[in-house]
Amino acid sequence: MQKFAFLLLFIWVNYSLNAQNGYKDFSQLSNSLKQLASRNSNVAQLKTIGKSVQGKEIWLLTLSKGGKPEEKPAICIVAGIDAFHLAGVESSLQIAENILQNSSKDSVQKILEQKTIYIIPCLNPDAYQQAFAKIKYERNYNASNSDNDRDGKLNEDNFEDLNNDGYITLVRIEDPTGEYKSHKDEPRIMVKADASKGEKGTHILISEGIDNDKDGKWNEDGEGGIILNKNFTFNYPFFTDGAGEYAVSEPENRALLDFLYEAKNVYAVFQFGLVNNLTEPVKFDKAKVMQKIITGWQEKDVKVNEQVSKLYEKAGIKAYPTLATQAGNFSDWAYFHYGRFSFGTPVWALPKDTAKKNATDNEEVRFLRWAEANKINNVFLDWKPINHPDFPNKKAEIGGIVPFAKYNPPFNLLKELAEKHSQFFVEFLWQMPTLQITNVRTENLTGGLTRIVADIHNKGLLPTHSELGEKTRNVDKLKIELITQKNQTIVSGKRREVIRKPLSAGEKMEVSWIVAGSGEVQIQIQCATTGKESVKINLK
Repeated sequence: MQKFAFLLLFIWVNYSLNAQNGYKDFSQLSNSLKQLASRNSNVAQLKTIGKSVQGKEIWLLTLSKGGKPEEKPAICIVAGIDAFHLAGVESSLQIAENILQNSSKDSVQKILEQKTIYIIPCLNPDAYQQAFAKIKYERNYNASNSDNDRDGKLNEDNFEDLNNDGYITLVRIEDPTGEYKSHKDEPRIMVKADASKGEKGTHILISEGIDNDKDGKWNEDGEGGIILNKNFTFNYPFFTDGAGEYAVSEPENRALLDFLYEAKNVYAVFQFGLVNNLTEPVKFDKAKVMQKIITGWQEKDVKVNEQVSKLYEKAGIKAYPTLATQAGNFSDWAYFHYGRFSFGTPVWALPKDTAKKNATDNEEVRFLRWAEANKINNVFLDWKPINHPDFPNKKAEIGGIVPFAKYNPPFNLLKELAEKHSQFFVEFLWQMPTLQITNVRTENLTGGLTRIVADIHNKGLLPTHSELGEKTRNVDKLKIELITQKNQTIVSGKRREVIRKPLSAGEKMEVSWIVAGSGEVQIQIQCATTGKESVKINLK
């Protein structure tokens, strides 16, 4: 009878959640990408930039019309680094679909003719697939073997589905030595007791499973072992669980960085995951930028972040709360080591104002109240008694928030969000820097000499590159060149010049030369993140 009840529970939960979610597994995602590229072959190209540990493709979708995509200024959207963040993966696909559906409109068509959009929808496909496996849990480890508890054994303490419902949740055990207690306003949620407030714990709280290796920990050394978002080079967390033996040790991360380092045209990177500086811009911290190893955003870059945040808000996307990042994450790498503007968003999260409405700072309590207010069911599995072999003769219960529910909204909520994000990206691309050669003047001097003067003007609404990028060799800088013929000599001025300092929005700089000879010369400016332009001038 008990097994039959568990079977009914399993069927009910899976039917209820899958009927409303519609999220694609990796195979379905791959097929959707292939079909999208095939239907829009003049605008979209799909290729793989590498493979995961288990051999799954790491897809790159390129949106661009005419010309060579790599020769146009670009943005890069990366999702699925936080593998349990299904909303980011799905949204990256829907945004691509929206842009392609509107590619015949003048505004979007011009964008795709002038700019390139790179989308990497799922960097960690092996862990992502866990959401669609027989046993579902919020896995963020890739499939590399790793001794996470450093006991000389691999994968010896994996998850066990003790109640056979297909989900790994939590187990709470009544114990006067426990550190956890029920939240005062929501008894379903367990929180750590605060001794400073005179609180006492009543329960032990563990992940659903068995302590297979009898080390007092549960599920700490399961299948796979490296968290991709702890494996990047900036602020790499040596000797910590899930970080790997060394930075960028994983094929997924190497594939991403190999692509980006070759993609000199990438102006800004956007991560879909548990990171947010689009509704909560970074703050300027002088102390962090004055130290030898810079760990804070440059002041001008902070202002750009604020500007882009306003653009994000203008697209109708609600303010999300601050999300704490961990050391070795991708978003920080993209700014501090890659030198690009780096932006992150969870795509969807509980609106920031729910904290005021629900009068609690506990995220899980706010989530349950939000779900109840919006009539979203089946996000919590009620606590049910269970006989736990590691705790004989103790009252144990299994339950908790359903895996993936807290970070991934019902599927039907993503359509409107994807449309708003598509609008935001189109507007961002329009605001990107664009250089022009203007106010060209020539003056006939004595002795067959001609003075040439021109302005290099950034007519975009964003700087040519980040302020930090000035210090980063990998960021392509503005190159100015005067191209002459054999019978011409540059008497004054540099034939080629590299401008390391970024040109701010609307800023211009004057360049000049004195040239001996007659005929035609050409001023050429180029920068991978702003494009290329030239003008021809007849010497007097």
